[in-house]
Amino acid sequence: MLLRAMYISSNGFKSRKHRFLPACCGSLALACLLLMAAFVSCKSATGASDPVVEREQKEFYEAWLRRGLRDDELRKVTDEFIALYIKKGKDRAGIHEATKPFLEYAKILREQDGTPGAVTLRHNLLRANYFDSDMQNTTELRLLTEPDPVRVVDPKCNRLMTETDVIALVNLSIFTKSKGEPHHQEVSNEAIDRVSSKLNHMFNGSKGDRMPRFLTEMASFWTGVRQEWPRLSDDEKRQVRSYSMVGYEAPFKDYKMYGRLLGLNQRAAFQRSMYDEQDAAVLIAKVGLMGVVYNNIPNLIR
Repeated sequence: MLLRAMYISSNGFKSRKHRFLPACCGSLALACLLLMAAFVSCKSATGASDPVVEREQKEFYEAWLRRGLRDDELRKVTDEFIALYIKKGKDRAGIHEATKPFLEYAKILREQDGTPGAVTLRHNLLRANYFDSDMQNTTELRLLTEPDPVRVVDPKCNRLMTETDVIALVNLSIFTKSKGEPHHQEVSNEAIDRVSSKLNHMFNGSKGDRMPRFLTEMASFWTGVRQEWPRLSDDEKRQVRSYSMVGYEAPFKDYKMYGRLLGLNQRAAFQRSMYDEQDAAVLIAKVGLMGVVYNNIPNLIR
């Protein structure tokens, strides 16, 4: 989940009325200064910008959006970030601690943009926030979904597919039926709408299936397949084709393949291989589910 934080501070003062004009003027000037201080403190308590939070939110969202952040957007995401952590009772130090990961996220998004690892990071952050009740109707969530809108949702298991995932799925369906190298093809908005609608029906009907984890990784997997293809051995290419066709039903022999194709470190890659075993156990009655998905696509993209 995206870490968020906030701080709160307050000042108070007492004043007295004075009979004499000089004293009254001095008191009035002091009162004005104290009122200004109280106003600033009050702004802080209700979500005013904190320079640390503001700077790191700006770095993160500009890397995420691949564009500059407007002043009103920066103010809103900073205030929302702060407001949540005031609600949780965090002080200024707690807020600043919660902002630390943002600079690292921004660095990865900028330096590794277009790699499977960056795509995986985007999906994980989006998913964590999309299903967070505190994030609903926020500017933060609106900006997180701006570059790659959510298209398919399975609330039963808190999984989702973005538009890029749907496009990757269409491309993988074409790739699995070919014998050539993986080539990316553009997909029309109409086709994206039809495929998304079909998938939502599959996973949200009265007898809806549980969305396989593999479907949520379509974008990062398709990116990894295309980038790694020239470096794969013949056997590895056969494994990729098999995995592309049936997902968890044909897991990779070596867990490190998950790392290469999804941009994961060795620990995460091993854990990902374990997830396939879990999905295979949970979805044991759904053998051929990916085949059902792929079989629907040709008619939907015409």
